[in-house]
Amino acid sequence: MFLLILSNIGSGYNPATGIFTAMVRGLYYFSYTMYNNNSGQPNSVASLMMNSQKMVSTWDTAGEDSQDSATNAAVVQLEAGDSVFVKLYANRVLYDDGYYYNTFSGFLLFTL
Repeated sequence: MFLLILSNIGSGYNPATGIFTAMVRGLYYFSYTMYNNNSGQPNSVASLMMNSQKMVSTWDTAGEDSQDSATNAAVVQLEAGDSVFVKLYANRVLYDDGYYYNTFSGFLLFTL
C-alpha cells in the first residue's frame, strides 16, 4: 500500500486506520477517487461512509477498456467524534502502483 498525506491540519485523519474523525461540529466536504486497471481483476466497489452509514458510492466493472477511475463527493454535517472513511467492499480491488491514483480528501466548510 502506498500512502501520501498532503496535509492533515488538526490531525483529524488517522493514517493507520484511514479514518477521519471530526474534532468539531460542522459542515464538511469529502471526496474520493478510486482507480482500477481491471486486467482480470474483480469489480471495484467503494463507498464514502459516515460512521456506519453509506453516503455515496462508486462502481466499476471490467469492460472494453482496461483502465477506469471514478470519483464521488458529499457535503455532510458531522458532530464532534463522527468518523468518515472510504470502504472498499469484500472481494473487490483497487489498483495501486505508487502514483497515488486512489485519493481521499476532506475539509471543514464551517462550524455549526
